[in-house]
Amino acid sequence: MASGDGRRLTRNSTGLVAARLTVAAAGLATLPVLYDRLGAAKFGTWVLLGGIVAVLALVDLGLGAALVRQVARTLAGQPDRVTRTALGIGLLWGVLLWLLASAGTVAAWPVLARLLQLGQLVGEARNALLTLLLGLLCDGAALPWRAVLEGAQRYTTLAWMTAGTGVLGAVLAVLVVRLGGGLLALAASTAAAGAVRTVLVVTAARHWHRHLGPSLRGVRRDELRELFGYGLRIQVTNASGAANLELDRFVLGGVAGPAVAGSFELGNRLLTLLRLPPAIVLMAMFPMAVSRAAVEGRAWLDRFHLTATRYLTAFAAVGTALLVVSADPLIRLWLGEPVWWATATILVLAPSYALNLAAGATAIVLRVEGQPGGETGYALLSVLLNLGLTWPLWQLFGPVGVPLATSCGIAAGTAYFVLRFHRRTGRPVAPMLAAVRPAMTAALVAGAGGVLAARFLPDGPGRLDAALAVATRSTLVLLIAVAVLAGTGFLPARDRAELRRLVRRERPLAATGERLR
Repeated sequence: MASGDGRRLTRNSTGLVAARLTVAAAGLATLPVLYDRLGAAKFGTWVLLGGIVAVLALVDLGLGAALVRQVARTLAGQPDRVTRTALGIGLLWGVLLWLLASAGTVAAWPVLARLLQLGQLVGEARNALLTLLLGLLCDGAALPWRAVLEGAQRYTTLAWMTAGTGVLGAVLAVLVVRLGGGLLALAASTAAAGAVRTVLVVTAARHWHRHLGPSLRGVRRDELRELFGYGLRIQVTNASGAANLELDRFVLGGVAGPAVAGSFELGNRLLTLLRLPPAIVLMAMFPMAVSRAAVEGRAWLDRFHLTATRYLTAFAAVGTALLVVSADPLIRLWLGEPVWWATATILVLAPSYALNLAAGATAIVLRVEGQPGGETGYALLSVLLNLGLTWPLWQLFGPVGVPLATSCGIAAGTAYFVLRFHRRTGRPVAPMLAAVRPAMTAALVAGAGGVLAARFLPDGPGRLDAALAVATRSTLVLLIAVAVLAGTGFLPARDRAELRRLVRRERPLAATGERLR
């Protein structure tokens, strides 16, 4: 990989992580206020409405990833007529999706309200959901221009626009609830922030790449077949992933009420925060990997795969150990009181989320090679296992069996996906196992040590006691993990040399991407 690509990847990843962490921090600061002002039942209803919109937003026919890939190929030298047509189709679908979602909400609302046990909030929740769908319209209208910015690797600009409007939405939400507003006012503030984001994204894309505006002229059947053939396979994968991630809150809302669904979401929000940095880095890597693999071929892609998986696994595994050991005091520190369902959500789902995240580089490789359908089988398997296990595990363990079924489905599906990938592509499994073994060992040893030592470390009922408990437990887990990683030779010699140079503030040995040679 050229040093220029490495610097661009580092710049994009750093900007994306910083911007997304800003949004996440704003959300973490906002949720306790909403939880306190709205109450458990109304907060849970808000979570369920947000989940409905989040699921609908994923029904993009896979056009998001397909358009990014098409833009990246065009900027690498392919004709732009096909890309403009694809962008036009993306814009058309974004508007059509909003129309279908709004009509479906009106038609199915009586049934949906009964399933989610909305009770006296049914009228307010309906109006709030229809208002939230205006934000879905804004995101759909921005889809082609967002794809242009991502395909051109202008992630930093896009990220800070997203961060700014995310903070704006958080501030508006806090103001609304402090002034006594309810679900409808919250939905209006969210939709307003979405409208501002759309204007910024469209303006930026037209400024830098005006020649890549959407168009429906000259649509060809073979081009549509290729676009949707690629996109629909990703759509199945995304829909299956959404079923795994979003199904629990709806099932819990139906069997235990909105209050439990809201508490579940609090724990899930912390898990999402753990997944955020590596997910952003993978997103930034995708168009770069498309370009580099086109030049250097499979050998480069194989090196990228092993390197990215090694570091993804280290982050996911050690981060999960930290989160699991500190789950209870972390929730108390955040919310000011223990919320059992939030803690249980972290303990049950965190290990499977970590395993799934470690497979992120494998998914990128398949998409670069134009075979996103390789993800479809494992995604469907995860959902089927989740659905099949939900009822028996709920009978055995009560409501906690719902996220437990999800965890089992994700873990089994991910293992199947990785093994099938290596078998179908002829890549040996042994190098992959060698790449992930040090991080997995470090996480298991550090997690076990942290759990055993927790009873001897400071803790108490107050927020200050919770902060001290989080600090001491996290420090212990991190020290054990670093010691195990060092002892197992996790860092190759070149990476160690580069880290030493960075610590000494000397010129780096090579750009980040150079390690992939």
